[in-house]
Amino acid sequence: MNAQRCTLILLLLVVNLWVALPTALSQNLTDEWVTQAAEPLIEKRVVDGLSIGYIEGKHSGMVHLGSASRAGKKADDLTVYELGSISKVFTGLMLADAVVRGEIDLNAAVDVTNPTGIRLPSRDGRSIKWIDLSTHRAGLPRLPGNLQPTDLTNPYRDYDSKKAAAFLNQYPLPRSPGASQEYSNLGASVLGYLVAQQAGLSYQQLLRKRIAKPLQMTDCSVSLSQDQTARLATPHDRFGSATQPWTFSDLPGAGGIHATMRDMLRFAQAQLTPPAGKTGEAIELAWKQQRDADASGPAMGLGWVIAGDGQTRWHNGQTGGSHSALFINRKLNCAVIVLCNTAVLKEVDQLAMQLVLKAAGQEIKSEPGKTSASESNDLAIDAKHRRRLVGRYQLTPNFIFTVSDRDGHLMVAITNQPTQEVFPDSPARWSYRSVDATLEFNLSKTGPAKSLILHQNGAKQTAYRIK
Repeated sequence: MNAQRCTLILLLLVVNLWVALPTALSQNLTDEWVTQAAEPLIEKRVVDGLSIGYIEGKHSGMVHLGSASRAGKKADDLTVYELGSISKVFTGLMLADAVVRGEIDLNAAVDVTNPTGIRLPSRDGRSIKWIDLSTHRAGLPRLPGNLQPTDLTNPYRDYDSKKAAAFLNQYPLPRSPGASQEYSNLGASVLGYLVAQQAGLSYQQLLRKRIAKPLQMTDCSVSLSQDQTARLATPHDRFGSATQPWTFSDLPGAGGIHATMRDMLRFAQAQLTPPAGKTGEAIELAWKQQRDADASGPAMGLGWVIAGDGQTRWHNGQTGGSHSALFINRKLNCAVIVLCNTAVLKEVDQLAMQLVLKAAGQEIKSEPGKTSASESNDLAIDAKHRRRLVGRYQLTPNFIFTVSDRDGHLMVAITNQPTQEVFPDSPARWSYRSVDATLEFNLSKTGPAKSLILHQNGAKQTAYRIK
């Protein structure tokens, strides 16, 4: 799902760059220009592979670069990618569809009979409404406190509606619903589950019935067939380092959807020119600004984030081995989609923004695809400092962190779990990208770190150096 840090950085870029975009008067995007913009990410070994789709007026195109599989096969129009948090846009559209069909009142309290007994909390006499869940204003946390993955490379695999019910049925809201925005994967997951329950279907069935089939998105799906699995782009947690795909139990609404670039171009075209009928009405409702921007967050549609120009709708997404970006601007009659099978944070979003700016006829001042050192999300941590962090840290006898420095990358292995890279927020704090967890090293002025603290789900656990 979306890395929160990535979302905040991207939001600032969108607000700063896209106020008063010029109106495009001619075709600016071509396959050649898009290829030139994206090739540096492949040549500099930032990403393993990516697919880029664009619509500019009546013209559209798809470009595929790099490797989609361990065998080196190049991506194509039918390569299947993980969408990550772009799934939230689909969940918002499924909610909108239920509203236009008269099945749900957008401004009513969420109250759906469901087999696991999920009941949403309230505060100060204010219940959580459907619109609150879709605009991240329900007062729910980003992740539930009882999410305790046994495998950090697939953190949501075992988290189901029963566990969500156990958490929500005892969770005290920190503020009244609707008061402010807090990006919540939990809220979007529960929203998708309850919209589907209201329809008497699974999330997968409702997605296929209300969105994928009407828009002819043949590979848009949560669960994959054998054929789709064979076409899935191999996820990578960093360049050259393959990792496993994410899977979800019965709560995929925040990040569990897959699609091909052909699917996503059809989806984007439908947002630019909604079809007749209920699906088109739902698209218009989801597109409409539902909540204004304030100090707590950006303006929102249903699932859509609205940029500072008031015109551009966007969302990005990240899993443990993939990153995606989707930007649509009706005024420019333009859409850009980037699907990547490497979990980079900023580079994919920057590329997508460059393409939209190009479509608007705006001069691109920086070299296409180039990320300067000053723009990097990662701090420059020298080898001497990394050596101070290397070692083994024991949380319990059966839970030991093994920290190593691998060619300038700080890698962390946990007992009976795969090794993953962590990235510096500061010299002492290093974060995972595939799960919301941070390691804080206890450092004195000199010498090796004495311990580390695992920050996860609001809890702090200290592991002490044993070697």
